[in-house]
Amino acid sequence: MSTAEMTSDLTTQLGEGERTSPGPPEAKRSLRRFVPYLVFAFCVSLYFLPFMRLLLAETNEGTFVEGAVRTVHGQLLGRDFFEVMGPGTFYWLALFFKLFGVTFLASRICLFVTSLGTALSLYFLSRRVCRSYQWLPCIIVFATYFGARWPTINHHVDSNCFALLAVVCMVRWHDSRSNWLLVAAGALAGTAMLILQPKGILLLLAFLVWLWIQHRRQSTPLTALAWVAGGSLGVVASMLGYFWSHGALRDLIYANVIWPSRNYGAVNSVHYAFRLRECFDHWIVPGHGFNWTVGMASVLVIPFLFVAALPALALLLGARNGVKAMRMEIVLYWLAGSALWLSEMHRKDIAHLIFGSPLLVILCIFYLQQRRTKAYGLTLQALSIASVCLAACTLILALYTHSTTTRAGQVNISTPDPVLASIDEHVPSGGELFIYPYSPMYYFLSNTNNPTRYSFLVYNYYTPAQFQEVIVSLDQHQVKYVLWDKDFQDKVIDVLFPSARPDHLIMEPYLESHYRPVWVHDGVRLLERNYDGPHPEAAGTRNLMSTPIRGSNERLRAGH
Repeated sequence: MSTAEMTSDLTTQLGEGERTSPGPPEAKRSLRRFVPYLVFAFCVSLYFLPFMRLLLAETNEGTFVEGAVRTVHGQLLGRDFFEVMGPGTFYWLALFFKLFGVTFLASRICLFVTSLGTALSLYFLSRRVCRSYQWLPCIIVFATYFGARWPTINHHVDSNCFALLAVVCMVRWHDSRSNWLLVAAGALAGTAMLILQPKGILLLLAFLVWLWIQHRRQSTPLTALAWVAGGSLGVVASMLGYFWSHGALRDLIYANVIWPSRNYGAVNSVHYAFRLRECFDHWIVPGHGFNWTVGMASVLVIPFLFVAALPALALLLGARNGVKAMRMEIVLYWLAGSALWLSEMHRKDIAHLIFGSPLLVILCIFYLQQRRTKAYGLTLQALSIASVCLAACTLILALYTHSTTTRAGQVNISTPDPVLASIDEHVPSGGELFIYPYSPMYYFLSNTNNPTRYSFLVYNYYTPAQFQEVIVSLDQHQVKYVLWDKDFQDKVIDVLFPSARPDHLIMEPYLESHYRPVWVHDGVRLLERNYDGPHPEAAGTRNLMSTPIRGSNERLRAGH
């Protein structure tokens, strides 16, 4: 941004009456620059707080929370528990558990800090380039975030926070040329790399390319590239050194690099903007014919359609400007925004597109408000109205929830959960429980211990050998209780993992032969171990991989 543009923007912010008044002292002028951010932070905090009470169903938050609890107790990713996500989120959340105790409240303090950091970064980056609608990118991002793994602890939210803070440091360096900002940007990108590997790697490459362009255009010294790369590599090397010192570096590399390259894509292959239709259907109340909720849903789906169209829309809007005419800040937004978008393409559903969108949203708002025509103005107004309505509706959903007391503290859920009550009744606090196939949050809420290395088990995601490893662990620990959602395949699998239909059952025959149900509700069973040994008809179940699935998942639907 040129000096003239910065002066014009500051004059607009301070008002007409201050144009001719004597300049305030430098300290007051600096303080006044922070006033808009303080007002923004206060308003955003008021909006965020109701969401911090929520516990969303059918998310992978439990994986991160359980991993963070294990980390607090000295366990290491890869060696003691297995997840494909980087160690960053586990250590970030574990820090808050160390400070505030292993409670739901501590996890929400962590989530609030991350969310507020993301919002402030978006606002700063938006103010740098947009004359108007400076709040709109933040509104769009967090309105669409809801339900797409927010408000939950997850690596997408965390990596976006650190990635956007890194971009803020690069923008500030463009003003001051302070080397410590380059080091900070690199360190933040390295932290994002430890949380979500593709995002941190691509962001670092984007920074290096941008600095190279700076070098060619403005004779920026090449040492700037070294400062950024050094900051990033320093953070990553520190984490790798820590794992190496504990003899777990090979396990970490296998879990985070080798195993995902061989197994992740098979179960996560979906079409572009998968589940976009659900963003529309979610707001429709069933009825006869066309009703008012259809009209409401048609408005509320607009921000999601906008996100899905972002790459093409940004290219179309920016094509007229040309690359050579771009300000360096806009070039940075393009490079970093593309890095964030591409880093989420390992699974192209609407949730991942949302988490890849923040900087591209700012670019589109920037280009739309640059075109001073009625059509572009109406487009911005329609997008603003739809986004504000979506944000307001999600806030209403957050307010109308049920408070539930758990062993981890007070939480709010959409409907009462009888499963958690059953676990509390049968399994003592601190006892062992295995949950199959997918509800790891119950470990945290019930303060129970997972005797295996896996927070969940899904076919075609985990290998048959890993299923067998779980069975061996259950036998070695003589685990008394197992929570089994028998209808998970039919209720959830097509929504979360559409490619996870197995050819042969492994875990189900073992559970049916070694456990008996003590509580059943809506397909969810709490099983107790049959210590008399397997049923006679289950002889030979050690060769569990040979058990075929009968047509239409009959075994999953069958009773004990």
